[in-house]
Amino acid sequence: GPDFGHVTRESDFVNSLDSFGNLEVSPPVTVNGKEYPMGRIIIGSAFPTTSDGRNMAKVVRNFLYAQKVQSPIELFSDWLFVGHVDEFMTFVPAPDRKGFRLLLVSPDDCCKLFKKLQKEGHGETQMFENLHTKPIKINEILSNQNLLDYNAYVQQCIDWNRDVLKKELGLDEQDIIDIPVLFKQEEKSNQAIAFFPDMVS
Repeated sequence: GPDFGHVTRESDFVNSLDSFGNLEVSPPVTVNGKEYPMGRIIIGSAFPTTSDGRNMAKVVRNFLYAQKVQSPIELFSDWLFVGHVDEFMTFVPAPDRKGFRLLLVSPDDCCKLFKKLQKEGHGETQMFENLHTKPIKINEILSNQNLLDYNAYVQQCIDWNRDVLKKELGLDEQDIIDIPVLFKQEEKSNQAIAFFPDMVS
């Protein structure tokens, strides 16, 4: 139709990070006096100082950087099994401030919530009841030290991305809402998968 176009880029090697779940755009922002009326591209990559890990195909990444209007922001997403930024962040409209809020997953907030429920006498409450998976009690989650330790690592990954997003989008803490979510290790890769439905779900 009118005002619509597409391009094709070919690469000898692709991975999960080349999928659209790993390509997001922020709402319009002004950062340090520079306006981004169409927002900024957000993609996930390996940690900046590592020599291995997964990154977007070079031809796709170069194409995104070549269009200057939505100057890309790269986040660390290779800690995830699938590796997509939409697994841990999204934006929602808001009536004040910048006109939106950034939603970020927070294992810390999830643990605090479960501890509060436990203290209130709900530790035996089961999650995943009547679903196609084994039910688990809040007490069992809070007594699983391996799970808690792994989520402490996940929180570090989220916090690193939080700092990048605050800087690159000009956000304050009041612009961010933490969403209680836990992750678990995928057995073969040791990367993170959602313990229960996360941002993309």
